[in-house]
Amino acid sequence: MRRLPRIAILICFLVSITPVAVPQGSTRLEKVAEGQYLQWQDGHPVTDTAQIWTIWRTNDGYEVEDKLALDTKTSPELREDMKNATMKTDISLQLTKDRAIRALILNGKKLSDSKQIEVANCHVKENEITCKGHEGSAHMKNSGQDQLLYPYPFPLLFAQILKQSQPATGQTIPITLAVLEEVKNRLQLAKVSGQLRGEGEERMVVGQYTFDTEKFVLAFNAKNGARQITLWASNQGTAVFAMEDSRFTPGLRILLSQYKKYSEF
Repeated sequence: MRRLPRIAILICFLVSITPVAVPQGSTRLEKVAEGQYLQWQDGHPVTDTAQIWTIWRTNDGYEVEDKLALDTKTSPELREDMKNATMKTDISLQLTKDRAIRALILNGKKLSDSKQIEVANCHVKENEITCKGHEGSAHMKNSGQDQLLYPYPFPLLFAQILKQSQPATGQTIPITLAVLEEVKNRLQLAKVSGQLRGEGEERMVVGQYTFDTEKFVLAFNAKNGARQITLWASNQGTAVFAMEDSRFTPGLRILLSQYKKYSEF
C-alpha cells in the first residue's frame, strides 16, 4: 500500500464571490461546493484512494456527484473469482432543500468485461422506498421517518442523518434507517433501528491543518452483525470532515483533503 508525502495533501477552504453557473436548460443552477476525500492509514494518506465530489444547487434542492477511486490493480486470478462482481464507479444523490435523500443512483462496471451498469436506482417517496438495479429490485414501506442509507465509505452519504438528527453531547437518540445492501449482487432494503450519539467537540489535525469538529457515533445492526460508524462534522452537519467504520481495517480513516465552497448551503 503506497502512501503520499504530507506535502502532497492540500486542504483548501475557498469561497468564491460569484457562483459557478451551469448552462441554461439544466436543472442545476449553480455549483455550491466541491472537494475530495482520501483514505489515511495510521496517520498517512494512501495513494489511489481519492473520491472527488461536487455539490450542485437545483430548482428543488441539491445534487451530489461522487467519482469513486477505482482499483486498477486487481489480478487476473481475482477477477476470475469475482467475475460476477461489480466495481462501483460513482454515486449520485438528489436531495431536498432540507438535505434529505430523494434519490440515490449507484453506477459501476462489471469486473468480467468492464461493461458499465446501473447498480441501483433508488427513490424515496412519501409511503415507499424503491430501488431497481441490473439484478432485480427491492422496496419497502416508508413510515415517513425512515432515512435511506447506503453504508459506503463516502462521508457525505451520512450528512442527511447529521442534519436531521443532531444529538447534544452525551445524548443518544433513536433513528430508523432504510439500509440498502447488496447480497450476492442482489439489492436488499432492510428497516433497521439505530442510535446516534453526540460525543461533543473534538479538534482534528490533518497534516498541518487543524479543525474544530463535532463528533458523532452511529450504531446499528446489519444482517452480518453490529456496525459502528464514527463521523466528524461541522456544527451544522453540512461538512463531514472524516469517518471511521468498524468494518475498516484498524487505523484506517476517510479524511477530507480538498474543499472549495462557492456559496452557502
